[in-house]
Amino acid sequence: MRIGLSLVLTVLLIVGHIGSCAVAQEASTADANLSLFAVEIKIGPNWDAAKAPSDQAFFKEHSANLKRLRDEGHIVMGARYSDIGLIIIAAATKEAVRTMMDQDPSMSAGTFVFEVHAFNVFYPGLVQAQ
Repeated sequence: MRIGLSLVLTVLLIVGHIGSCAVAQEASTADANLSLFAVEIKIGPNWDAAKAPSDQAFFKEHSANLKRLRDEGHIVMGARYSDIGLIIIAAATKEAVRTMMDQDPSMSAGTFVFEVHAFNVFYPGLVQAQ
């Protein structure tokens, strides 16, 4: 009887996991009208090399803008390499991404600059924060 109960619990856990994976997959592909865009963020002409990043003009507002975009579901992923920030944004058009980024006060202040590129996935995988 104990083996039967363990088997039932194991099956329920597996079914629950498969169901949650399907829901996550459905949520990530819910709006097929959205495309992915890579936004490279680099230091701008008004970056002060004598200051720490957190002390730069409009840095806190920049962080708040990225958090807002993430909370709204636009940011799919964010990373940094070398001195470059990279965010992947889901949006309808490149112009929509530019509008989102133009709302960041650090961009208009010249603390940072950005470039938007189409992001075409040819080898999907899994990226986890480390």
